Amino acid sequence: MESKPITNTDNIINSRDLLTRINWLKQELNYRFSEEYSEELKALNAFERNIDPVASFSTYAPGTDLIRDSYFEDYIKSTGGQDTTDMSRAAFNPVDFNGVIYWLRQ
Repeated sequence: MESKPITNTDNIINSRDLLTRINWLKQELNYRFSEEYSEELKALNAFERNIDPVASFSTYAPGTDLIRDSYFEDYIKSTGGQDTTDMSRAAFNPVDFNGVIYWLRQ
């Protein structure tokens, strides 16, 4: 089953969805070449390499949201009942996705 494409225009990217999409693209490219899939896989592999240094296994593997910088304030507002000190940018690490910053909770 095809997974949804992931781009740096998405407001929220779940790390589990990212890993699923990377694996799906690799499998598809083993069977037939697609320039579109190849380019997407290159971008997602670079994004994953940028995530690795700032993520711990306990936050990244189970499925953590990466929040686009331009959507960050709306994301905080949408979490309503959460403690806002825990939701400040200080509790997140920046990750570059092809020139766009995403925030990963520490």
